[in-house]
Amino acid sequence: MVDMTVRAEELGGQLRTLRTRAGLSLEVAGGHIAASAAKLSRMETGKSGCAVEDVAGLLAVYQCAGRRRAELLALAREVDRRGWWQRGRPAFAQRQRTLVNLESKADLIISFEGMNVPGLLQTGEYTRALMTECKLVPHDEVEGRMATRMNRHGVLLKPHPPRLVAFINELVLHQVIGGDDVVRRQLDHLAELAQRPNLIVRVVPNVGANPGLNGGFELIRRSSGGKVVFLENLTSSLFLEEREEIEAYEAAIRTLAARALTAEESVRLITRLAMRPDPEVDAQ
Repeated sequence: MVDMTVRAEELGGQLRTLRTRAGLSLEVAGGHIAASAAKLSRMETGKSGCAVEDVAGLLAVYQCAGRRRAELLALAREVDRRGWWQRGRPAFAQRQRTLVNLESKADLIISFEGMNVPGLLQTGEYTRALMTECKLVPHDEVEGRMATRMNRHGVLLKPHPPRLVAFINELVLHQVIGGDDVVRRQLDHLAELAQRPNLIVRVVPNVGANPGLNGGFELIRRSSGGKVVFLENLTSSLFLEEREEIEAYEAAIRTLAARALTAEESVRLITRLAMRPDPEVDAQ
């Protein structure tokens, strides 16, 4: 079975949203383009290709016009391509939409962060401090971005959440963001989350080089078995899907796992740092 592409899942998810907003069933919507409900369902889940003509017909039915129509038609024309560098999405919420969709379908998420606490594990005040202190997020966009970031956390609250393994560089635990109290509460939050059966936090000691020094990343394994690696910078998102790329990150994960503290050692370190009067003081 060929894995679904990220583009196919994105297009399908948006078509499903538009159909739901239009108040149409799969049968009724499919009838407008001479497609069965089963075919339309496969299109919406990304399990089958979407002909540009079918997408154009559906967009007309859903009264989708303007820039969004142009974006979805462009997506339909490239729906089978693997790897996606999302550059032309100025809105933060748009750039996060694909990631949220993938995480919602995951059964396993493995991440590494070397500069800050992983997004899925951040407290609200820590996230806000990151945005305001870096001076790169306009003041009037902070709350909107906060809502988008917090929306990601819902994946960990599902009845059957994915397994999450978070590797964190030890330096992150000493980085003061938002002040000592914010850091202390964030560390407490990490230690508490690490008690969940589906969540493992492992600290990578600040000794020598490791593969994570090349930058943070997140490997997402969908329930279907397909894997994607997510990378992010200030203005764009990158989704890697080629087998060779996935294998390179899996090799990096194996090295990180070999060098990281155990889950139990990591929680003890995090808890000890949270209890210190000054989180900046070296735990040693």
